Amino acid sequence: METPTMTRHCTCCGEPFKPRPQVPDQAFCSAPDCQRARKRQWQRAKLQSDPDYRINQRAAQQAWSQRNQDYWRNYRDARPEYVQRNREQQRSRDLGRNVELAKRDACDLRSGLYRITQHPALPRENGDSWVVEITPVCVTCPVQRSTDQVPHAGG
Repeated sequence: METPTMTRHCTCCGEPFKPRPQVPDQAFCSAPDCQRARKRQWQRAKLQSDPDYRINQRAAQQAWSQRNQDYWRNYRDARPEYVQRNREQQRSRDLGRNVELAKRDACDLRSGLYRITQHPALPRENGDSWVVEITPVCVTCPVQRSTDQVPHAGG
């Protein structure tokens, strides 16, 4: 005697489907997009709950990255619209942060060898920035020690 198969609605697309008898708790239909969603959900949960899986995934990503070092450069070279869109999105994110961003040409500090240390009188208050003192490493460095060229604080 056959057991009647009940119809369920897919967690992903919401369409009705008949679950396989081998998978009594089946929640996703067999559509490729829904199966990809099911796999992503499983991977997210596995990354959260299994430290060994997380370590293995990170190692696999690093190995792939080492084998394909030019991937992103080639990707951007082949897709200038991607680069332009990314720049626009970054500008938008920067405006939304409402913080001053460091610029390479923000001061007239000459090239040279410097020591950067956290300023002792101004402790680090949050994880976003430090107040530092920038001083030349030696007197023979090609940098003048005047106070107008060596800033004492920065963020």
